Amino acid sequence: MKWRFRLGAALGNTLEYYDVAVFAAISMYLSAELERLGYSQATEMVWGIFALRFIIRPVGGYMIGRYADRAGKKSALILTSFITGTATLCMALLPIELLGAYTPMAILVLQMALSFSFAGEFPSLVTYLLNSAKDNERSLVSALASASSIFGVIISLGLVFALERILDPKTMQSIGWRIPLLLGVVNILISFWFRAKLPNQPHIGKQKISINWSQALNVFLLTIPGTVIFYSQNISLSLILEHLEVTEFKSIYGVISSSLLLIMMILFGYLTDKYSMPSRVFNLGVMGMVILSVPLYFMMSHNRIELIIISQLIITVYSAMILCNSAYVFFDGARENITTLSVGFNFSCALLAGVTPLFINYLVGFHLLYIGVFLSLCGVSLSFRYYILNIKSN
Repeated sequence: MKWRFRLGAALGNTLEYYDVAVFAAISMYLSAELERLGYSQATEMVWGIFALRFIIRPVGGYMIGRYADRAGKKSALILTSFITGTATLCMALLPIELLGAYTPMAILVLQMALSFSFAGEFPSLVTYLLNSAKDNERSLVSALASASSIFGVIISLGLVFALERILDPKTMQSIGWRIPLLLGVVNILISFWFRAKLPNQPHIGKQKISINWSQALNVFLLTIPGTVIFYSQNISLSLILEHLEVTEFKSIYGVISSSLLLIMMILFGYLTDKYSMPSRVFNLGVMGMVILSVPLYFMMSHNRIELIIISQLIITVYSAMILCNSAYVFFDGARENITTLSVGFNFSCALLAGVTPLFINYLVGFHLLYIGVFLSLCGVSLSFRYYILNIKSN
């Protein structure tokens, strides 16, 4: 496949994930809206909604995965763009005054629609991109798939940062937080146009498509480290920054951190294809996550800016090693079956992706060290995978 088609497909994922990630970028304004309605624990409620929306992901992954296996990956990508665009428009125009106490339920329903869509979107994209990738470009193509999601995070954070500099706080709270959502609808229309022009790929057809549960379990265990790293570094970073003395850098710290992670992912993707193998680099990254997370977060807790920067750089290195190769190891683990990949990937996301910000919000109140413990324990899931594989081989 030509790189212009790969970039077009990945750009669609960027624009779609922007609509998913913008929820975290405007979370403080949603919390303020709920506080105005009388909810005393509004922040916990907002992140609770973020966690609950992941419950629907296994259903979305299964249904859209089956549709992609039967009707084709291109059709599935177009369908997810339509669902995401509709839900984002409804979120932007949410009539909070009219809904009153029902506002949290309405937000949850719309966020679940976005989660349902993305559950099928990412596995379809991964399979579409890697289906025709050559051996010497697998890691870079894999990095493109994951990096496109991070780019969506950067755009959402950057846009909210710019709006906060342009608009006064009162305007930002009244209508400003809706602007990124309205722009998200435009994003989806662009995504829809790009995906309509993608070349079709052969699909399985209408015959029965069964899930290989052994492969789904394999994908489930492979997904845990990457999922936790992704959501801790891109979505939950603002929660960690609240407890660090980086006040003057706080508003731009998240954008810089995600941008550096994006650059390193592309770099490691290139180097992996040139000198190593995706699975080997992925495993080394997870090993770094298990061994280094506790001491690095302990270093950050000292609140010295130089220690925070050094720790963040090292975390970014092993995060990039994991994330740039995660799409390929999912794809390889599912043996190209989108439904199997979707089930394993989304059950893992439903279990940990949504609750990672909640865990971090809770643990950061005690000590940053406990965040490192949480990340290390999640990385140990890879050991269970090898244990299961050894049992099967014996």
